[in-house]
Amino acid sequence: MSEVDEKPYREIVSAQDPAQVDTWAADLFIDFAKRLGVGRAIAAFCEATGLDARGFQRAFLVGGGPDHVVGIDTAGSLAAPIFELPKAIAGLRRIDPNAQAKLIDFLVHHREVMSYTA
Repeated sequence: MSEVDEKPYREIVSAQDPAQVDTWAADLFIDFAKRLGVGRAIAAFCEATGLDARGFQRAFLVGGGPDHVVGIDTAGSLAAPIFELPKAIAGLRRIDPNAQAKLIDFLVHHREVMSYTA
């Protein structure tokens, strides 16, 4: 995988409409969880978006995630089913007026995790 420079990538991502940013962020969230684990993916998402554990749970629920699936794994990290993780993106959009900038940060800071497929 080749390295993607931050500045040009940020410019590309920033030029996208919210729906595209959400799609890319959802793909990244799922790829991240598959490659490096759900707990690390949620931690990275929370770091980029400024959410704590309770904030993540709120965003997840507001985004339509089922309330009974967010928990703590054996390592003490937040956990949820991989394919439900994008619900937190939808929820972030509903609860945070700065969601676009935070999702762009998530994409840019973790661009090396994203898999590119044709």
